[in-house]
Amino acid sequence: MNSTQQTKTDEYTKLNFGRKAGYACGDFACNMSWSLIGSYLVFFLTDVALINATVVGAVIFISKFWDAVNDPVVGSLADKTHSRWGRYRPWVIFAFIPMLIFNVLTFTTNLNWSEGFRTFWGLGMYFILVLLYTMVNVTYSAMPAMMTRDTETRSALSSYRMTGAFLAMTILSALTLRIVNATGGGAVGYQRAALIFSLLAAPFFVITILSTKEIVQVDDSQGEKVSFISQFKVLAGNWPVIQIAVAYLAWGIIQGGMTFRLYFCTYNAGDELLYANTQTLWSICGMIGAFSVSMLVTKVKNKGTLGGAAFTIIAVSNILCFFVPVTGGVGQGLYYVLQALCGLGSGMMLGNVFGMMPDTAEYTYHKYGVYCAGFISTIINFMLKVGQAVSIAGAAAILDKVGYIAGAQQTESVLFTMNFGSHLFVGICSVVAAVALFAYKLDKASYDNIVKELRERGMAN
Repeated sequence: MNSTQQTKTDEYTKLNFGRKAGYACGDFACNMSWSLIGSYLVFFLTDVALINATVVGAVIFISKFWDAVNDPVVGSLADKTHSRWGRYRPWVIFAFIPMLIFNVLTFTTNLNWSEGFRTFWGLGMYFILVLLYTMVNVTYSAMPAMMTRDTETRSALSSYRMTGAFLAMTILSALTLRIVNATGGGAVGYQRAALIFSLLAAPFFVITILSTKEIVQVDDSQGEKVSFISQFKVLAGNWPVIQIAVAYLAWGIIQGGMTFRLYFCTYNAGDELLYANTQTLWSICGMIGAFSVSMLVTKVKNKGTLGGAAFTIIAVSNILCFFVPVTGGVGQGLYYVLQALCGLGSGMMLGNVFGMMPDTAEYTYHKYGVYCAGFISTIINFMLKVGQAVSIAGAAAILDKVGYIAGAQQTESVLFTMNFGSHLFVGICSVVAAVALFAYKLDKASYDNIVKELRERGMAN
């Protein structure tokens, strides 16, 4: 594209509803895989595939670190991609179908196989799935930086995106266990549920591909040429990226705590459908919270304030949940209310923080002379996955350590561990994340000044 065409391109465009909704379809589709994995894989491996909980913990730990390590590699390669479809969009185009295939294979097992082979199969399928998911989701996450430079429109894209994600979570929460039971239960039921959700995801990926366009032009000749290893220098003193990464690390650890929730509802409350019902409510309120960000972000001067407030809501609701008796009607009613608040805060947080990431691309370009939106996205996601690796693997290992036995009557120490991990632990981690985001300094005025200076240097249109 020549300089005349670049000048005519409105890189600060405020995208219409169709473009935003089309982009949101991508995260709806991604969560037909990833939310299924996050909510049900550990339970599937321990209680359906009958793999030892400590072994499951080790599998998840290794897989998550593999996921975290390949993130920066994919992000760096995507930053260097130049095609008629853009930098990041072609990765989604070519990787989503293989990802959905391996989504089904990950929920495939056979109790006639030896436990060793069942473990090998689960590890192998999940290893491949996380690589393919990285290729799709990391590049999808980087796309808003290339769709517009307008900071509020980027937040709106994030808001719509997370609305789509929470819609997917709502469907999964309401239907997964019901589909599993209706299609034969056990291993067959989980495989068929994964197949149904994968087929549902495919057309939504197509909608995203057709309705998005990368219009931001970055003249690589204006920036510093750096190798993959050298890109890590942009993290030194890059506080906006570091603070978002801390929040993501905390969210990853929180997800490990959330792994306990299905166990908590099954064994502490004695009703696995309590998980399905409260998770559905959590997801519905998450949609509301995520969608509200597109309006709330226009009312604040600093996006970090909104993220900090959202994490505070998550913290308070989960700490209170720890003390609620869930075996009685009144206690369960209060538990529903608190999970609704947690969902609202989670939606606000995710809708907002995803909208903060693209702004750090201009901050980094301004400070370090390197445009690497994909690399930054992967580093932040790396922290998320490190948190997930440690906490989800830790959750499985801790359950085994305290004496958890699948399908049996659990001891008081096991029940306490499930409650603590599901709620109080989540609340403590949320407080840490809230502090990090309340300290965020890249406000709207600072961002506007950065873009102004980039334009004066000829590094932005």
